[in-house]
Amino acid sequence: MKVVLKSAALFAACALAAGSLASCNQDTSWTYRTSDGAYEVTSGMYIGLSINAYNQAASQEGIDTSASLYSQQIDSQDALDWVTNRTDTLAKQYLAIESKFDEYGLSFTEDEQSYLESYIDYYWSYVSASYEDQGCAETSYRKILTNSFKESKLFFDIYGEDGERAVSVDDLRTIFDEQYAHMNIFQVDASDEDGEPLTGEELEAKQQEVDGILEELEGGADFESIKAEYSSSSSEEAASDEESDEEEEPDTSSYITSDSTYYPEEVVTALFDAKAGEFGSYNDEEGTFYIWLRLENDDEGFESYRDTILQNEKWEEFTQYEQDWVNGMTFVTNDASLKKHSPKNLE
Repeated sequence: MKVVLKSAALFAACALAAGSLASCNQDTSWTYRTSDGAYEVTSGMYIGLSINAYNQAASQEGIDTSASLYSQQIDSQDALDWVTNRTDTLAKQYLAIESKFDEYGLSFTEDEQSYLESYIDYYWSYVSASYEDQGCAETSYRKILTNSFKESKLFFDIYGEDGERAVSVDDLRTIFDEQYAHMNIFQVDASDEDGEPLTGEELEAKQQEVDGILEELEGGADFESIKAEYSSSSSEEAASDEESDEEEEPDTSSYITSDSTYYPEEVVTALFDAKAGEFGSYNDEEGTFYIWLRLENDDEGFESYRDTILQNEKWEEFTQYEQDWVNGMTFVTNDASLKKHSPKNLE
């Protein structure tokens, strides 16, 4: 009987040891997989996605960036739970996009692939140290960013011309004409040597100068020629650097959106109220006169902003479509790996 008990005890000890060994040797190289095992989120990728989720959390309204993120709440939820749940969402979206990209038979052209690689190289040169310190290597980072390009490709395949949810060119053009104004504009300096706005007789003289410009335009003078007399190369360069919703054309005309904050609100309003060929001026009373000309919206301008308009109009709908994909899929999770690589390790 003692022999039997000793044998049973030895067997139990061996079983426990084997179980412990199996636990230690459990594969933690991946975190999520599709049910068929065709696509997976590696542990390195999971860490990269958790960094993305962490950064999103840090940018949420009400977050004190001078304090520990995980000591705070987001929408009445502990920030750590928010980041963990967000990472879970990003991981499943990654798998859904990978699966759908192949299902739709999509691929990148040589030019797209070249741009993608250059884009990733550029950003990796800036973030490599922080990502690698946390355990997200370049290979994982590349897969995550490539997935973003696949998401964009899917969007345009679905909502672009001939897509299953295509938006008509006429509808896009209507939005373009409502939200964008083609214009030409330049500034006439009305400040003194110290940069202070002119006053009194000096301001009156400057106003007369502006009135003279308007009279020339009324008489049929070429706007571009007059602009060349008053626009310095430095001011045009500054405008190009600062105005994100303008795109310079060879004749220096540009497009401006109805919500632009680069020019005074009064100038933007006047441009959108004007018809093609109409012009005017505005004194911002801070040392600058703006002289503007409204131009006809053209096909070239429309093509330049067509994709942007489509994204603005349909991206939110697309994200819900993505969620429908996720909801229709089943996933396998590696709990040991998720525990080992928890987002709590980021702090």
